[in-house]
Amino acid sequence: MKRKALFHPRVFDDQQWAEGYYKRNARNIRLTGKRLADVLKKSGFSEGKVLDAGCGFGAVAIEIAKAFPDCEITGIDLSEPLLRLAKQSVDDAGIKTDIIFCKGDVQKIDFPDNHFDLVINSFLLHIVENPVVMLNEIERVAKPDARILITDLRRFWLGFFAKKFSTTYTLNEATGIMQQSKLRTGTPKNGLIWWDYFCGI
Repeated sequence: MKRKALFHPRVFDDQQWAEGYYKRNARNIRLTGKRLADVLKKSGFSEGKVLDAGCGFGAVAIEIAKAFPDCEITGIDLSEPLLRLAKQSVDDAGIKTDIIFCKGDVQKIDFPDNHFDLVINSFLLHIVENPVVMLNEIERVAKPDARILITDLRRFWLGFFAKKFSTTYTLNEATGIMQQSKLRTGTPKNGLIWWDYFCGI
């Protein structure tokens, strides 16, 4: 099936939309955070500076914080309503890890070169206006030996029944975008309803 245009804004500025997005997706995105944490554990990761580029309501970052309490985690997003939900979720979860959520643009990341030991980017490649620019920024702020975990929903036949699967990329399309960017070489892989592109794992 052909990729369809987004049916929602690129930035969730509307409080009601953000809260609805949270209610519909919180459980599944928490599960994604746990899945990525398991991948990191198996790779030997234990601590360091972490960037969640496009953190949304913080579910992935919180699961990483639970799994790796010695990390220093920063989540950036342009949606102020989602960032408020992220900060509230940290308080509700009783997280003791050094975790900060702040407004930031994944296409112009406000951190120096070679800064992070781990960069995570989830469910954003199909939403961001210029994914190649975002990937170049992820590569720039990641240390040479950093781990980079990128994941997103994949487009397949379920898109005929659920709109969110019709606006995403296939794994082949996503890999093609990676190759257009400066992002280091990684390993692409299809999951059940998602695809992954992992570097340094």
